[in-house]
Amino acid sequence: MTPTLSFARLLLVLVVPSLACVLVDPLVEEGADGSSSGEADDTPPGGSNSSPSDPDGGPSPGSVDGGNDGEPCVPLVCGIDLPCGMHDDGCGNTVDCGACGEGTALDLEVAHVLADPGRGRLYATVQGAAAQHPNELVVIDPATGMVLDAVFVGSNPSSLALSDDGSTLWVGLDGSLEIREVDLGTETPTPGDQHALQPGEWGDPAHAGTIVVLPGTTHSVAVSMHTFNLSPSFLGVVVLDDGVPRPMTTPGHTGASRLTLGPDGWLYGFNNLHTGFGFYALAVTENGVTQTEHEGLVDGFDTDIVYAEDGRVYATSGQVVDVSQPAAPAVEGTFNYYGAVLPQPEEGRVLMLSASWDDPVPTLRSLDPATFTQTAEAMLSGVEGEYFYDLTTADGLVLAVIGSSGFGEGPRLYLIANPFAG
Repeated sequence: MTPTLSFARLLLVLVVPSLACVLVDPLVEEGADGSSSGEADDTPPGGSNSSPSDPDGGPSPGSVDGGNDGEPCVPLVCGIDLPCGMHDDGCGNTVDCGACGEGTALDLEVAHVLADPGRGRLYATVQGAAAQHPNELVVIDPATGMVLDAVFVGSNPSSLALSDDGSTLWVGLDGSLEIREVDLGTETPTPGDQHALQPGEWGDPAHAGTIVVLPGTTHSVAVSMHTFNLSPSFLGVVVLDDGVPRPMTTPGHTGASRLTLGPDGWLYGFNNLHTGFGFYALAVTENGVTQTEHEGLVDGFDTDIVYAEDGRVYATSGQVVDVSQPAAPAVEGTFNYYGAVLPQPEEGRVLMLSASWDDPVPTLRSLDPATFTQTAEAMLSGVEGEYFYDLTTADGLVLAVIGSSGFGEGPRLYLIANPFAG
């Protein structure tokens, strides 16, 4: 395999108002595809679940002699091996990883990020082509940006979902067309059983889009299935119990390509792949899932939806849908903005991060869900992107979001000090 230079770099940046510290590694060589085989196993590159060693068998960072072959010392890297502050790099040099109040940058090619408020942590998936932590689930401290732990989970991990009791994480494996559960009740996250997804109704191999853990359970999940072979990619929604699909599924092609929770016994979906733009109420029973389509509630390509405990579904296109009557969703109101959305009903607000190609400075907005108006905004220096997703927080003080600028540039994962906290 001929190595190629990867110019797309994915950074994790902790942004403090008016000041940010960004540390970037030099370009590294990576394989043409970088992915592992389709059959995932529990042994990461290098043979250890704790993995800071080089996946190609080189010396571990901080190793002075590099092992028996006398290779030179590989220094520890800020943001990957070292948190903010002053440190010895393991090779006899002192490195400045930035003041802890300014932030730390991680060189990680992250696919998705999810918050664990109970533990005050972030979980992120890193795909197989990444230079650091390929095919691993990484645990991040939002206060410092430091990677606290990393475990191998399988081939090209992507989607993430957390059970409501915080005990179990589910990960979609794009490379092996599976989903996998991860036990969070141990000191280090422990990967468990892997479950293959059934093919679509036309026999196309399925991978997991959105995953939702059913409330009150740890082993029952709903999955919006997609394929890499077709456009539109949607193959239907399936409910699985310990990997066993319930018999009733929804049809493919047109349906809930994006999926979110709802009131007890319900899920909601949105077709963001073509101009049908249907909003779907999905009833979950012991036999599976059925759906009804509702038009004119939400629109937009790439629009995502998020359910909140105030009985509403918030769309990144600005629409807000009342689902207090689960079978009869209706538009409650519309914000005059669009962007990654984080409902915070306990704070009486909705956070939205907006940007566009003609406005180079992203804006974080605090929105009033009662009047559908903006109450405050903050311009974010050091944050770049025209499209943002996975806006979340583990503690209310630091926000996490992934931003993409397009034009062949890789997305960046940012940590932002919440200017509206407190």
